[in-house]
Amino acid sequence: MFLVANWKMNMTRDRIGRYLAVLEGKGLSSILSGTGHEVVFAATHVYLEYLSEEVNRRGLPAKIFAQDVSSRIEGAFTGEVSVRNILDVGAVGSILGHSERRRYFRETDEDVATKTGLCLQAGVIPLVCFGESGEDREAGNTLKVLREQVAPVAEVAAKALKDGIDIPVYLAYEPVWAIGSGKNASCADIREVMSAVLEEFPWTAPPKILYGGSVNLDNVASLAALKNLSGLLVGSAWLDPEIFLNSLMALS
Repeated sequence: MFLVANWKMNMTRDRIGRYLAVLEGKGLSSILSGTGHEVVFAATHVYLEYLSEEVNRRGLPAKIFAQDVSSRIEGAFTGEVSVRNILDVGAVGSILGHSERRRYFRETDEDVATKTGLCLQAGVIPLVCFGESGEDREAGNTLKVLREQVAPVAEVAAKALKDGIDIPVYLAYEPVWAIGSGKNASCADIREVMSAVLEEFPWTAPPKILYGGSVNLDNVASLAALKNLSGLLVGSAWLDPEIFLNSLMALS
């Protein structure tokens, strides 16, 4: 399983240090040994270098992801952070198109596809989020909306592979109505979405699919057991290192 802790805009240097100290002290390496699980921490841009250095110093088996990248490579774009920038400070991937980026910063499906292409060209692993709102779901438009979100990403991924770029693409299904609500999509819902995504697009190399949305200790094992689900994208629940470790042990 590809297990991504999205810290969002919650951590500081001190909190990161304490978080990693708990993981080191409780033996993260031993917990993961033989499981095949991969752990990812997604931090804000300003802490990527510190996080990367601390993970390496402590010998923790974890990858570092950014939470977003710019849709430009470089230039006069004050405040933007490019794929080159995140690579330079130790990140190997980035979350893209998170529902909060789409909602609060008006990112479009085309913006997300552009960022996916830039990541693939730079050798950065893209983790592309997609998901329907409560209104979309109530109107019976879930699969229509999801297809519209995934289609441009599938096109970019196909082009990259044709150009000889063999970087894995991860897709995270995160129904907007489930995030932070305490409600999660049913296993049947998730299976339907995975089937639609995997079967209705001409993937040369099928993407890995993750689920995110009110994942907690009570449901983590049942969600992880879903066939064809490759991982989980978790926000607030995994801000606590003890809950994070307990979740890993529940998956062992």
